[in-house]
Order: sequence, then C-alpha cells, then structure tokens
Amino acid sequence: MTTSEGTTVRNAAGHDARPNLKARTRELAARTFDKRDLTVLDELARRDARYYLPGRPPLGNNAFKELMLHLWQAKPDLSLELIDLVAEGQYVACRVRFTGTQLGELMGIPPTGRRVELDEILIVHWDDEGRLIDFHQEADYLGMLTQLGVVPPRNTGPLGQLAHTFTSAARFAWLKRKARRGSGR
Repeated sequence: MTTSEGTTVRNAAGHDARPNLKARTRELAARTFDKRDLTVLDELARRDARYYLPGRPPLGNNAFKELMLHLWQAKPDLSLELIDLVAEGQYVACRVRFTGTQLGELMGIPPTGRRVELDEILIVHWDDEGRLIDFHQEADYLGMLTQLGVVPPRNTGPLGQLAHTFTSAARFAWLKRKARRGSGR
C-alpha cells in the first residue's frame, strides 16, 4: 500500500500490503453472479457503500441485494461474462456481458421469454483495506429494451414505430394476462 507521502507499506514478508483489487473484483463477480451469494457484500463492501445505477437514486447494500433478487426472479438464468478488467489505484473498471432469459416481470415489463444480452461498464472503487466504497454501472438499457421488444429496432421509420406501438401494446396486454393466469391472480 502506498501512503500519502508516496512510500510503500509492506507486510512482514516484504510484499505490498494492499489487497489485490482485481482479485477482489473477480471474487465479487463470481460469488454474486455464479454462486448467487449476496453475503459477499457483507464481507467485501463497507456498510456505507453506494451503488450508482442509471436512472435510480444511489442504493445502499440492502437495496442493491433486493435489486439482485428481483433480477434473478426476472431472469433466472442470468449470467455474467467478465470480459476485461483494468485496475488503477483504488479503482477497477470492468467490461462485462450479462445474458439471461426474461421469464419474470422486469421493471414493469411482463415476461417476454426473450433472451437478452447486455453489455456494461462497471467501475468499482475500493478502500485501502479492500472494501467496496462505491460501484458505478453504465449499461445499454436501450439495447436491452429493443431485444425485449419494448422499443422498436434502430432505424425504424415513423410508420414502423407506429405499428410497433400498436403491436407491442397488444402483445404486452396478452403477456400480462398470461402472467396473471400463471400466478393465480
């Protein structure tokens, strides 16, 4: 670990005492997405950690856990591919790809049964002890909504957009009725 004076703090074996933040980030990803183990946040994140996701106010640990449970319910086969990891100081930037099939309600969208692929950039900020301070996500939500059929494909003209609106309204009404019948409501 490097102090504010620029000297490196070493452990008893003479190695840099700073935790390996890339390894921490890999552990966070593997335990959260491969093992679906949300206790990893209790172990690796500070109590005051914040999660910044597009279109939402900052989330704390418990709200982030609730969001993950919602995502797993909406996409039971959700998986993460860690494509790139770059570390600089106390930050690790990741390029990831999420894939999953929407089999449950997602952000008010009834189950579509469609498989989606979502590319994201994640920036994880760690403290000197290797505890998560904040987590920033940038995602292609427009691409996901297009894959789910909520918005028309790119370069759709005005008449195509109008047709998409009417067919989508009918399709989503049918999907909602189907989901209600399936849940007994």
